[in-house]
Amino acid sequence: MQRQLARLMPHTARTKILLVFMLVNLAATIAYAAYAWNMQARSVRETVDARLNTAAAALPKIIGYEYLRALPQSGSVPEERYLAMSRLLHDYANKVGVRYLYVFIRDGDTVRYLADGASEEEIRAGNYGRYLSAYTDPPAALFEAFNEREARFAEYRDRWGQFRSVFVPMQREDGSTLIFGADIDLDQLQVELDKALLHALGIGMLTFLAGLIGSLLLARLLAAPIAQLASAAERVAMGDYKARVPIRGNDEVARLGRAFNLMSGAIAEREQEITRLAYIDPLTELPNRVRLAELISEEIHNAQQGEDSVAVIMVDIDRFKYINDYLGYSVGDAALKSIAQRLRQVQRESDHLGRFSGDEFVLVLPGVNRGNLEPVLRRLHSVLENPLAIAGQSIDVAGSTGAAFFPEHGTSAHMLLRQAESAMYMAKRTLANFMVYDAHQEENRKSQLSLLGELKTAIEQHQLVAFYQPKVNLQDGYINSVEALVRWQHPERGWVPPNQFIPFAEQTGKIRSLTLWMLRECMQQSLRWNAAGRQLRVSVNVSVSDMEDPGFVSLVECLLNETGANAQDLCLEITESAVMGEPERVMAALRRLRELGFKLSIDDFGTGYSSLAYLSRLPVNQLKIDRSFILRLHEAEGIQIARAIVQLGHILKLEVVAEGVESAEAWQTVSSLGCDSVQGYLVARPMPQAEFDAWFSACNGRWSLPA
Repeated sequence: MQRQLARLMPHTARTKILLVFMLVNLAATIAYAAYAWNMQARSVRETVDARLNTAAAALPKIIGYEYLRALPQSGSVPEERYLAMSRLLHDYANKVGVRYLYVFIRDGDTVRYLADGASEEEIRAGNYGRYLSAYTDPPAALFEAFNEREARFAEYRDRWGQFRSVFVPMQREDGSTLIFGADIDLDQLQVELDKALLHALGIGMLTFLAGLIGSLLLARLLAAPIAQLASAAERVAMGDYKARVPIRGNDEVARLGRAFNLMSGAIAEREQEITRLAYIDPLTELPNRVRLAELISEEIHNAQQGEDSVAVIMVDIDRFKYINDYLGYSVGDAALKSIAQRLRQVQRESDHLGRFSGDEFVLVLPGVNRGNLEPVLRRLHSVLENPLAIAGQSIDVAGSTGAAFFPEHGTSAHMLLRQAESAMYMAKRTLANFMVYDAHQEENRKSQLSLLGELKTAIEQHQLVAFYQPKVNLQDGYINSVEALVRWQHPERGWVPPNQFIPFAEQTGKIRSLTLWMLRECMQQSLRWNAAGRQLRVSVNVSVSDMEDPGFVSLVECLLNETGANAQDLCLEITESAVMGEPERVMAALRRLRELGFKLSIDDFGTGYSSLAYLSRLPVNQLKIDRSFILRLHEAEGIQIARAIVQLGHILKLEVVAEGVESAEAWQTVSSLGCDSVQGYLVARPMPQAEFDAWFSACNGRWSLPA
């Protein structure tokens, strides 16, 4: 067998050199053909996309702006005019090389045709979108174009075929959005790509034949120099990018040697850059997630040798989303770079700093444990407490910080990062600046996540119960309103405290179903109390995500129609932070709710950052002083703050409610400050409806401070 293989091996240097040249030539040909195919395929796609864009952009002129500005109504466009326009669009589509041209308008969650190009055969067969008919199964990119009001490309299949399309939005004078679309058959696109492939293969074959001829000519002269080149090439293939060939003279072989040396140097630079990009965040020039894991593993190994500790601290920049949303991503990027620069000031020479993800940074601190962490935290908070100066803007930043320690919380980089992240999110949820990982809290979190999975069942099986807490008018003692608070009577866990499921429902988007259940329940209860002759306004809490949901007001209006309740008998309480989250969107939602007849209240007032100018524009009726200020009424500063809030509310002609009143002293203080109403344990704790009715009857609807 070995003798047979030996016979097959070439014996002469020239033959060996020729074989090497052929292999190198083949590899270069494949690479070049692939490159040529990639470039031509890209060119084909860019040409097709440009053609689609041009065709879509021409639609307003072809159709006519008068047609587009007209209010779309069923029957407002005669069928003959619509079919004439369909033929016109079809003819123009054929002329510019696209398959279909059309115009869409959105009607809620339904997309409807305003125009659709069709051939005579398609018109006769009815295979076209009729005026204001619904477009079934629209692609996601179409809704993105409507929502973002930016052009979107998409490849998809519908009942008309498989297409690559462009959706170009245009806003009408009434604020609605039209989408101008153009399609090309994917089969047609594939034909053009196949032509490009054949062209690339042809170039590759010509390149290979030219190289082969060159190899035959040069093999006679290049035995020794090519052997050196082959050896150097093998070294490069094995990863030795320092490989070079000696250069003698200035002939072709010498020039080839120089070219090889330049190539190996360029490959070395690219490999170095690829390695850098694989481990370094390009924005901040800090180690990225992958490199951080390696650095933590290295420090764990070092700590194991010396029985030492390692601290992993994760910092999340609070409310960073608003910087991007309101100031733009360029300001957000500049802020991240500035924050990274500040965090470098916290580092010791032995520490590591990296960017874990979007607005999350990680500090790796060898030799740091619970006992000596405090100085690090002081330095960390001190560098973040001063505002950033970005593009002429002064930006306040703060961070939520979580820490995990080796070996206490884990023995791997993955585990320490996970525990530090868990601690950071716990700090964010509890509004603490810093927390150390706690396995007990992690178990609580898992339990809360399990509860979230059961929340839908709880609503369906009537496990939720509305409790009511009365509000007393300080002028006459009458109880004319209550606040509704949800409670969960779990069949296995018993009464589940609200703080174990409401915050998580808000974070996971499940709060909507909870809010709608509560609103329906309170509307029905309001009707029952009215029928019994009790005039009680019911207050319901509305979350941040509810107010930022564009469809929330419409759902509330549907509930009003469904239950027949009077909106004036209900008050919606919105936290100050919810009001400031998406100011313009929330303002519009509040106005619509006010127009429906709801009373509106700002809950937890004094804990947010709303400005007086913005507050004066809000269509609200009531301010509720946060209970944290009521609990400080024994302090002079607490009284001053409460007085300022009361005076501000009255200047704005708003009712002021003191919530969290638990003592007679607090009652007397808020009364002397001029509060309008009081709510708290001093009067009554939240009660189920039947218990509240009995309590209300017992006190004849009035309550006063016991003598």
